[in-house]
Amino acid sequence: MNRGICTEIAEFQVVTGISDENFISIVEKLEEDFHSQQAGFINSELVKGNEPSQWLILQHWGSVAEAKEASKNMMKDPITEDFRKSLDPKTVKIRYLENIQNWEK
Repeated sequence: MNRGICTEIAEFQVVTGISDENFISIVEKLEEDFHSQQAGFINSELVKGNEPSQWLILQHWGSVAEAKEASKNMMKDPITEDFRKSLDPKTVKIRYLENIQNWEK
């Protein structure tokens, strides 16, 4: 049972001119230098969408409050500037979902 754990789903498109390889390295820096240092961070996954330049980041947090606090901090931390500048802000959609149950092999 994983009640209380939050799944954050961030969906967005990157701005024109950023290659997949470049964007992956930007997200790697974001995850290693910022998200993994935040309270409640569990893990993160980068997923390429079906549309050109569409991406999703799936993250697990200890709580919705911790996920939202990290998102708020991300908007002002200089470490995250490259990531923020790489996104088309009109396409950003973020959802916070409470986990009810999970199954693992």
